[in-house]
Amino acid sequence: MEYKVPPKIQYGPVPVIFEDPNKDDQDKKINFLKKIIEIEIGINMVIGAVLVFLVILMIAWKTNLSSRPTDQSSAENFQSQVRVVEPAEATDQRIITAKGIAPIYIHEQIVNIERAFSAPADEIILTVHGPLKKEVLGFLPYWALDKLDDISLKVLSQVSWFGLEVDGEGNIIKSDLNGQTVSHWAYLNDPKFDKFLDKAKRERLKVYVTLKCFNQDNIVKIATSPEARQNFIKQALFLMNSKNFDGINLDFEYIGTPTDNVRNGFSLLVINLNKELKRQHPKAQLTIDTFIDAASNIRIHDVPVLAQNSDALVIMGYDFSTPNSSTAGPVAPMEGGYSIFNFMSSYLEKAPSDKLILAVPYYGYDWPVISASFNAPVSGSRADVRIRPYAEIADATKNTQINWDEASQTPWFSYIDAENGATRVTHFENTRSLGIKYDFINDKNLKGVGIWALGFDGKRNDLAQLLSDKFAK
Repeated sequence: MEYKVPPKIQYGPVPVIFEDPNKDDQDKKINFLKKIIEIEIGINMVIGAVLVFLVILMIAWKTNLSSRPTDQSSAENFQSQVRVVEPAEATDQRIITAKGIAPIYIHEQIVNIERAFSAPADEIILTVHGPLKKEVLGFLPYWALDKLDDISLKVLSQVSWFGLEVDGEGNIIKSDLNGQTVSHWAYLNDPKFDKFLDKAKRERLKVYVTLKCFNQDNIVKIATSPEARQNFIKQALFLMNSKNFDGINLDFEYIGTPTDNVRNGFSLLVINLNKELKRQHPKAQLTIDTFIDAASNIRIHDVPVLAQNSDALVIMGYDFSTPNSSTAGPVAPMEGGYSIFNFMSSYLEKAPSDKLILAVPYYGYDWPVISASFNAPVSGSRADVRIRPYAEIADATKNTQINWDEASQTPWFSYIDAENGATRVTHFENTRSLGIKYDFINDKNLKGVGIWALGFDGKRNDLAQLLSDKFAK
């Protein structure tokens, strides 16, 4: 067997691996470049998203232009009278929008007039000092028909019959789906109403009819359809002529923020209605009910446009707190951050003072609460909240401690419910709080005051006397 000698292994020095002294700097540069690349990618993604958004916005803008109404007012008239509110102009940082104002709760509720007139009369003998220096507009709800003979008209200049509902095609609703005549239409054609109308005319009151729409979809349909708007105007003027009304009051309560198309469409409705109303009856009046925050936020009511194309804006200065509220609070706070005073400041910046009527509540809300305190948390459901007409509240507080809140300038009281032992808190208005609001109307030279609603003071004279004291010459 042959033995092979393995190859000779040569040994030499083991190579030494040296660290590159610039390696750390190079790594840092690489990491830095990676970060730059990542940032550039992020920026490009953001730019791309912005460009996509701008394209979508441009398409929507062109679509809106193509769908803008062009009925009888003409495009030029529309552009000259309908003002599109810019976002910076529409937001007032003083306003706490989280609580919200819209919708007005009370207008959809039938307050028990019998309870108001069941309360005893007060001892005040009404003394009217002279002719009124301000407009005093009283809303007369249709369910008060049986009390028309008992409702005093002595310290009023205007009355508006409330009210007739309209549908999405602009028709006045006269019957339900079953063909049954609806109450508000039936009451309008009752001989008792004709008798009241004659009485009001003899006392030289202006009598209007309120045309209302509280259905969101119907409001959108009317506002965005030229045909529906024209149909509404024809029906409104026919009704006014057939009943010999002196004017029209519009109460369209759209909830939330409308689109420009809806907002501008409603403005067109008012512009054209006012134009046709004045053509047929130069002395007839058109008034528009508006939310208290309409001059501070984007609502369906474009305050400058509506003020220019109507005789007055009736500002609904109530329902700051409602049965839907989580805490019991003032119905119409005059002072404070969330108040009539601050909201009216925005109105006075956008409309002449002599076009503004501040409407006040003749009612209060009565909540079940956890504790007998101001702004107490509500302990029950909305169904447990009671609506009290002023006369009933005044009678209930004859021997009760009435608390006064300096911040809001409003009264309130608490009591124990005798039926179930629950603690309840009631916020309302009285001669003290209403007097402060009437002084504001005079100080700011507003057109006048509105009342929701006639009959809520029952057989009492104190609120009527206050009106005479503050607004009679």
